Amino acid sequence: MDMEKSTYSKQLRRTGEGRMIAGVCSGAARYLGVDANIIRLGLAAFSIFGGAGILIYAVAWVLIPEEGAPSSIAEDLVQKGKENPKVQEVFQDVTQKTKNAMNKTRTPK
Repeated sequence: MDMEKSTYSKQLRRTGEGRMIAGVCSGAARYLGVDANIIRLGLAAFSIFGGAGILIYAVAWVLIPEEGAPSSIAEDLVQKGKENPKVQEVFQDVTQKTKNAMNKTRTPK
């Protein structure tokens, strides 16, 4: 039996169809092959018992690209930061201060 390789690759994306807020649950449900309401109930339970559901949803919103978009919100922000000289200057300053602090803690007194 000759099987052709599928050109479809399963990707986690925020969907426009079935979306309530940002499409995170409907996208995750499509990716996992389950009903979106199951994902929503899980996040609601995490939100009620400790508040982690809200954090998970917010992080997923930023990290998961929208359907049809080449990159996520986070990837776009990182790219803009790399192109901005002011951000590069701040990053280098923070990196240098971190290295200095690490060296101070390692030197014997």
